[in-house]
Formats: sequence, structure tokens, C-alpha cells
Amino acid sequence: MGDTQAAPPWFPFALVDTAPNPEDFETGLPSPWGRLRGWDYRAALSADWWNQGDEGRWGAWPEHVEKVEVIGESRNAVVLDLDGTWIAHLFPFPTGQDVSSLARYAPWASALEQAPLLLPASGLVRDNLDRVVVYPHHSTALSDEVAAHPFRIAQTLGKLHAPLVAHSTPNTERRWNDRLKSVEDRLKSTTLWRAPHTRHVVGLPNVHLSLEGVVMRDESMVFVPQPRPLVEHLMCDDERLPGVAMAARLEQRLALMEAFPSVDDRQRFYQTWGASLPPGWTSSSSVSTVNGGVWIWRYEAILHLLAEARAYGFSEQAKRCDGWLLDVSRIQARLGELRTVHAVRKGGIYAAIAAAIIGSGPLHVPFVVGALACSAIAHGVYRRRTPPPF
Repeated sequence: MGDTQAAPPWFPFALVDTAPNPEDFETGLPSPWGRLRGWDYRAALSADWWNQGDEGRWGAWPEHVEKVEVIGESRNAVVLDLDGTWIAHLFPFPTGQDVSSLARYAPWASALEQAPLLLPASGLVRDNLDRVVVYPHHSTALSDEVAAHPFRIAQTLGKLHAPLVAHSTPNTERRWNDRLKSVEDRLKSTTLWRAPHTRHVVGLPNVHLSLEGVVMRDESMVFVPQPRPLVEHLMCDDERLPGVAMAARLEQRLALMEAFPSVDDRQRFYQTWGASLPPGWTSSSSVSTVNGGVWIWRYEAILHLLAEARAYGFSEQAKRCDGWLLDVSRIQARLGELRTVHAVRKGGIYAAIAAAIIGSGPLHVPFVVGALACSAIAHGVYRRRTPPPF
């Protein structure tokens, strides 16, 4: 295990058995989840680096930089202030191009112009990975301050997803389920969950968000896009996810911060998010636990929080995630029971129809009535036993 005192917040010290030495990042650091590859970002802490040409730069790169100041470090980045004009994020362990693509791909950038999202102005891409992104100057709020307004977060997220609806892609449940299996395998989880989803559950361009990356402007919020989390990059393939997946990630993070006193508050969070979106996204069928609904994405979010806890040494977070996963076994047992009840429900209807068509004799009518009665009873049991969506 690495040195916990010396480890910056972006270094997964509990996952690798080495100290955070950037000289080693290029060759990679071995871990149980695969090799962590990065770059030696320290040259970018000087003004000279910013003022020299470098292959892979895009956008309105800062010119004639005189002062570079480290103003913070987050789970993903080293954060710099450049001359009081720009805020730059250096990603020691790049995980993709999700951040720069939002600005570089014209259709997405155009769609997001009026969205509550601070798009980067420039950046540096090497080997198809974002190493640096540069934003207009801004100040982010403390995560505790942001968490005090869960419904504003949900409303802001809905307004962010709304312009991306036109860029959605169809349900890819097989790949989503494969991702879950990959994460479960990495974590050696005792839980297994797959979902069918409905046609209203569609993929969106990846916009990763964090409670650490929120700009507060009077009564509104603006998100600062983040790269794909390192633990996710190590555990599973990249994939377009539905909007409810990001809502669930924020909701579960907020839940760890005790932001939801009751189930009603959690339900309100998702309803607030869905208010700006197509009605089918939050229809009773889409949120039904039988179809995966919200629960399958809450489950996915908890698995990623558990992975984060193990990678960065958060014992209390890991304990709470493990406790939450105990409920999953209960829900899965209920869903297994419902599959049997559903079979009885359908079988009763089919039997009644068949008997009505081909049956005859004195037992004909009682059989039809009995089959329909069995189906009706099974339907009642099915409705009563279906786990609530929130």
C-alpha cells in the first residue's frame, strides 16, 4: 500500500503498492484492476511549458502565460490558475476524451451552448486522451454547500440533459449489463443484477459530473464537466449511459451526505430531474424495478462508490456501500418470486383463451372462470409484491 499521508486525492493509494511518483506514470503502475497509465504533469506547473508549442493542443490555448498557481487538487485533477484568467485541469491519469469532445464536436457544443455546463475553451490531447483542459476563470463551491441543494442539482441536471435528447442513441441493454458484470467481477461482488430496460432508456453523450465541480451563480448552478472516473476506466468498457445513470450517481453521492431524509425526498429528486425531459424517461414502466428502473442504476452507482472507496482507502464509505448492497439481495429475491407470479398470470389468461376457443362440455365455463380468477389473483399479488421504484 502507498503512503496515505503523501498521496494526493487523485492518486489511488489503496489500489497500488507504490508512492505517487509522476516519473513512473508513463510506464504504468500495476494494480489488481489493471495497469494505471499516466504522464508526468509537473512540467505544466511552470509558465514556460504553457508558452511553448506542443502537439495535440486544441482551442483557444492561453497565450503569454506569466503566472501558474496550483489552487487545488480533486479526485481527477491538479487544478491551476493561469494569470487569473484561466482555470486549467491537469489529469495525471487520463481516462478518455469525454471532456474535450463536448467542446470539440460541433453538434454537441452547439446543443450545450445554453445548457448549465461550463465548456472548456482549450486543452491538450495525447494518445486520444485528455491530459489538460482549460476553462474560463471560475470558482467552484464546496461540495457540502452544493449538497445542501439536492433539488436544484436535479433541476440543473435535467436542464443539462434536455438539449442532448436529440443526440441520444437507442437502448444498449446488453452492453450495459456486460459493464455491470465486469464491475461485479472486479469487485468480487456477491450480488448479480441484470435488467431489460425499456425503449425509453436511451444513451446520451457522456457528461461526467461531480459535486466538487459546481459553480454557484445566484439561484442557479453550472456544472464543470469531469473526466471519466479512474476506477470506472479500470473496471469496465466505456459506453454511452442513460441520463438516469448520472442522476443515480449524484443521488447516491448525496445520499452518503445524508441529503435525503425520506424516500419521498428521493422520489422528488428524480421527478425534478425528469421535469425537463421526455415523459417516457420517468414513466411508470421506465422506473419500474421489474424493468431495472431507477434501482439498477442506483446499484451501478453504489458499485462505483464501493470501487472508489477501495481504491482511495475510504473505509466508512466502503462499509456503507456494503450495507446498501445487502438490500439488493432482498430485491433480487422478490424479483425472482415475481417472475413465477407473472408466469401464472400469463398462463391463466392463455388457458382461458384456449378453453374459450376449443373447449366444450359442462366443465368448459367453470374452467374459463377459474383460469381467469387465477390470473386475476396472480395479478393482484404481482402488483402488491413489486418493489417500489424509489
